Amino acid sequence: MSNIHLAIASDFALAEKLLEALEHKNIAIEKISAVELEPFGEEQNLRFGPKAVEQFALDEVDWAEFSHVFFAGKMAQAELLAEAVKAGCVILDLYGITALIGDVPVIVPSVNDENIANLRERNIVALANPQVSQLALALKPLLAQPLNQVFVTSLLPSAYFGDEKVKELAGQTARLLNGIPLDENAERIAFDVVPANVQGEEKNLPFSKAFELQLAKVLPNLTACTTFHAVQVPVFYGVSQMVSVQSEYQLDAEQLSEAWKAANWINFNEETVITAVKNGENEEENALEISQLLAKSEQEIQFWTVADEQRFSLAFLAVELLELVLEY
Repeated sequence: MSNIHLAIASDFALAEKLLEALEHKNIAIEKISAVELEPFGEEQNLRFGPKAVEQFALDEVDWAEFSHVFFAGKMAQAELLAEAVKAGCVILDLYGITALIGDVPVIVPSVNDENIANLRERNIVALANPQVSQLALALKPLLAQPLNQVFVTSLLPSAYFGDEKVKELAGQTARLLNGIPLDENAERIAFDVVPANVQGEEKNLPFSKAFELQLAKVLPNLTACTTFHAVQVPVFYGVSQMVSVQSEYQLDAEQLSEAWKAANWINFNEETVITAVKNGENEEENALEISQLLAKSEQEIQFWTVADEQRFSLAFLAVELLELVLEY
């Protein structure tokens, strides 16, 4: 497909990561522009290779100029997404706000690519939530066999909830380390953990329902037997998941580890446990890190996964999704 004019509609931090991911792929894009869903600021300028990326404020954007849009807006900005669709754009919904629409496909690249065929129903495709994509990629070698139960504990960093939450964690940490108490009504983030759906916008949005529907669209055979527990933790970047899998049949841990070693985008670590901090410090790698594979019994295994929800689960997988869209 020629004459691709791609718009990146997001905040500045994610736009930078999307451009970095695009630079590592050979995709024939004629032009890339940025739409500031949140004002970038005078000193925040984007580049794609040696070229500056044209940046548009919301009040000056004409969606009809673009053929494809990476849309990373919140539920409150769904009207903007609708405007872009009406203007003829193909939308790649990176935060899955359209997942509640029945005929919008939700994709984890390499797991359920065949569902891209439903794209033309509305010209919208949603990228799966980072929790869903991280689990789906790890379970991919096991999807051909019946599983009885999957338990997932997701430890969600501040970045999962947006750049403002990262700044809030940094500010609270600095205050408390300097002996300055927080305001009485402040929601505690630093040095604390809390169920992920009770703070800020999360308690007012139907994310739980949208999340369940995403899981059903990506892993329909596992929806009824998968249980997620999500906890907000005082970590800046990196979603961590502890996963337990039970089956009626024998689960071969060695065979599973060999499948992970052969898989794209996965690093299996036999000797080292990769944490969110270790993963963040290793800037040369951008993959799903799996470690601590344990055979609890012949029918039960447990493992630990970590991925950068910005660089990998959003930016990298978004570019892989764009390739699927263009090939389709």
